[in-house]
Amino acid sequence: MNTDRLSPRASRALVALLTLLFSAVFLWSGNRIAAAGGGALPPLTDDGFLRAEVVEILSSEEENGILELQFSAQLEGGEQVTAIQQANTASAVELPPVKPGDRITLYPNPDPATADSVPYRLDDYLRVDGVLVLVGVFLLGLILLGRGKGMRTVVSLALTCAAVFWVFLPLVLGGFNVYLAAIVVCLYVTVATLLLVGGPDRKTLVAMAGCIGGVLLSGLLTVVVSRLLHLTGMADQDAIYLADLTTRNPLDLEGIVFAGVLIGAVGAIMDVAMSLASALWELRCEAAAPTARLLARSGMTIGRDMMGTMANTLVLAYIGSSLSTVLLLVAYATSAEVLLNREMIATELLRAVVGSLAILITIPLTSLLAAWIYTRENRTKPAG
Repeated sequence: MNTDRLSPRASRALVALLTLLFSAVFLWSGNRIAAAGGGALPPLTDDGFLRAEVVEILSSEEENGILELQFSAQLEGGEQVTAIQQANTASAVELPPVKPGDRITLYPNPDPATADSVPYRLDDYLRVDGVLVLVGVFLLGLILLGRGKGMRTVVSLALTCAAVFWVFLPLVLGGFNVYLAAIVVCLYVTVATLLLVGGPDRKTLVAMAGCIGGVLLSGLLTVVVSRLLHLTGMADQDAIYLADLTTRNPLDLEGIVFAGVLIGAVGAIMDVAMSLASALWELRCEAAAPTARLLARSGMTIGRDMMGTMANTLVLAYIGSSLSTVLLLVAYATSAEVLLNREMIATELLRAVVGSLAILITIPLTSLLAAWIYTRENRTKPAG
């Protein structure tokens, strides 16, 4: 569709509307395809998820290292009930004893001997409300600071989460090809995000092309390196549970490693591509006589500055996401050689290194594309 005759604002609004319509079709059809294969996510709410607030501690007894705490709690509907908490005081993984005012969740007492006197047991502390408040503050901050672009960022973030949780995960659980699902979802996230945030201009086109090139390269490298390292996907206990899931087809654990690398790297790649495309566009508009060579050289200079920080971002993000397991492996490793030889460590290194290599190729690719596209016509005033 030719948007040259439209004003910049009208053109941006039209592209945003078309992107949202395409997103609705993509998300709905992707979810339906996944559902046809048996892939489905749990419902948003659960009638058995009993929210309550601790009112009063009724009794507290400890015998042979087992703490038994009885307390009264008020359910959300206003009913006051009696519940019990049992914890091993010698265990570091037990929940701390509840106290009045704590927001908790309960479940029916399965012990027939005590169910009449104490009908409920402590399940966990209530965290979902705090999580939702934290997310709300984050989204509100984006809107207040970013205004119109912040609102578009919120919409693109919602579409990204929907693509991952409403399409990709159900497709994987439905036994569909993990490789294809990951590539399609990553390409969709790239196109939808950049069109909504950047708008329909050459900046967005360059960033989109550079990002797609980086994503495809990271996928190719992941497949090649996984074969060379003989990765099986059985890197931790979670993988064992996934292997035991009953789906239409057995889950491809190697494919899940591939998808993890792609999804983990696409955000950083998109950031580098858009930042570089935007910087070179500003240079193209402000320079007295911008040439393709000048833009390409400047892009490489700017990219070198991005390179170190973005590589660190990926490495630290992957280490932080599995810090407890890494600490455990380090504590029990007999040597650094043995530690690096473990599949989990090799997989985490694969994610960090392949993501960083994808950034390395995104920088010259975006720079060359910007140099070519930005200098095809005479310099004009930027659209927005």
